[in-house]
This record gives sequence, structure tokens and C-alpha cells, in this order.
Amino acid sequence: MTVQNIVTDCHDEFKKIEHIILGLGRMHHIMPFLTKYAIIRACGAIEFSYKTIICDAHVVANPRTNNFMDEMLRNSSMNPSLDNIRRSLNRFDETLGDELTTRLRLRPDRSKIESSLKSLNEARNAFAHGGHPTTSFEQAVEYFNDSLVVVGILDDIV
Repeated sequence: MTVQNIVTDCHDEFKKIEHIILGLGRMHHIMPFLTKYAIIRACGAIEFSYKTIICDAHVVANPRTNNFMDEMLRNSSMNPSLDNIRRSLNRFDETLGDELTTRLRLRPDRSKIESSLKSLNEARNAFAHGGHPTTSFEQAVEYFNDSLVVVGILDDIV
């Protein structure tokens, strides 16, 4: 599965959820479940994307090294926060983490992007730890789309 496939699949699922919302209405009792699913799906897609981009860019001829990278990053459980993404980049080359920071700082929508990624992680963690996220379905989709900017920058620099 490629990053583009996972992002496309996620968008397709969001469209299906939007159709369910239109058919049943926003007040239907299934909405909280669909929203929580969207939060987990979006966060998982961002996590898969950043790990795949980093690991695929550093594939080497030595199978042991590739196995090590898979175990240490690709197959690990790690929220897709900016700090975790920077730390993962810095494990390969500290200039990559700095480049991500620099490119984000150059964007006029930087605070929105960073806030969206943080909010997506917070909503996921709230649900994963037994809470009830206050994020709406529309917010989850917006957070996902904003977070894809980080994935795009990452893809450019790696």
C-alpha cells in the first residue's frame, strides 16, 4: 500500500460517511461512532504516511538494516505528532528535522496546520484512553486535510 493509496482510501471513506450523514441526519445516534471512526482513520493514515515516506526513502541493500528500520519505525506505535515526526527524521539525519521545521515556518497557514495535527492527535488519544472527543466529523476531515500538508512537506524533503 502506498501513501497515495491510503490517503485516497481515507478520503473515499469520508465521502461515504458524508452520504450516511446526509441520509440519516446529523442528530442520528450513529454520528458519534462515525466521528470516532473518522478520527482514528485520519490519524492512522497520517501515521502510516509519515512512517512509509521515511522508511521507503531509506531502503538499503542490506536486509538486516531494512528489518531494523521496519521494527524501529514502520511497525512501531507512535502518534503522528510534529515532535514524533521530527524525532523520526532526526534518527536518519538531523538536517531533515530542521528542514521540516523551516518549511513549516515559511507557510502562512503554519499555525492552522500545526494546530490541526495536534488536535487530531488529541482527539484520537481522548477516544483511545476511554474519553469522548469533542471533535466533529467535519473538524476531523479538516484536521486530516491540514495534516496532509506536513506529509507533503515530508515527502518533498525526504
